[in-house]
Amino acid sequence: MQAAKSRSILDDMSTSNDSTPTLDDLKTQASEVARKVSSQINDQANSLRDVTATARYNTQEFIENNPWQSVAMAAALGFLVGVIVTRR
Repeated sequence: MQAAKSRSILDDMSTSNDSTPTLDDLKTQASEVARKVSSQINDQANSLRDVTATARYNTQEFIENNPWQSVAMAAALGFLVGVIVTRR
């Protein structure tokens, strides 16, 4: 999906009425591409922020509802990391 958006932006840059674009035309095209890329990055950042907020909320809720399971899982994870690190 990302490659298609990139191709779309590049296609927008390549379609021009004149065979020799002026400096102002190039500046305008570059500005438009920068605006589109900035918009896409902001959209992705907002989406990522929403996903991480949901994950944080779910994790916090699990820990509050299952404190002993959380402690056991943390201890098991710590044990596994210790085993892996000491074998190297």
